[in-house]
Amino acid sequence: MSARALKKDEEDILLRRADDLCRENNLRLTPIRERVYRELVQSGGPVGAYDLVDRLSSDKKRLAPVTIYRALDFLRDAGLVHRLATQNSYIVSHGQPEVNAMKVMFVCTKTGQTVEVHSAEVAEAVRKAAEQAGFRALSPFIEVEGEIAR
Repeated sequence: MSARALKKDEEDILLRRADDLCRENNLRLTPIRERVYRELVQSGGPVGAYDLVDRLSSDKKRLAPVTIYRALDFLRDAGLVHRLATQNSYIVSHGQPEVNAMKVMFVCTKTGQTVEVHSAEVAEAVRKAAEQAGFRALSPFIEVEGEIAR
């Protein structure tokens, strides 16, 4: 199977997952939400909101940034995308971790490449640290900047 066919299969799986998740949770995947999600899936990496505006606008009609931000908020709340604070961009989520695990997103500062890992050990360490600080962590997501080891 070619790399392009494999990428297409992965894209199809992510798009089906989004559709299934929305149906199961009685959420509406409107055409603009689907277009934004599809663009993020096809990009394969982090994309800024204004880049999405440019990519999804046509010569005849420019989409308003607020339209893209609303779609991104919906997709983030549905668990389909993550906002990478360090890059002010958005990336597709590759599923929810097991109950006792936490998502760790490693972001390469040189290339922008990301690697998503689910870790029960990190989740436990964060839970303990939060408890010691008198804090209850709500986010199942941690972002770590660095460089990909070569």
